[in-house]
Amino acid sequence: MVKDLKFKLGEIVYLKTDSEQLPRMVTEISILGSSMSDCVTTYDLSQGEESSEHYSSEIIKTKDTNLKLGI
Repeated sequence: MVKDLKFKLGEIVYLKTDSEQLPRMVTEISILGSSMSDCVTTYDLSQGEESSEHYSSEIIKTKDTNLKLGI
């Protein structure tokens, strides 16, 4: 079975909840679970020297300018 990834290594993405909309790079992709039909994909995102792990539902490909403006 092939797992379709929403984001690629090295891609620049943004977090839906980040009010500053800082760019982050996908630096690691993890596929966790007991089988390919029952698995979860997480993405390690790096911004500067910090990195954090996120689910695809927390990530967007383009800046949300409304969020940055506080709307």
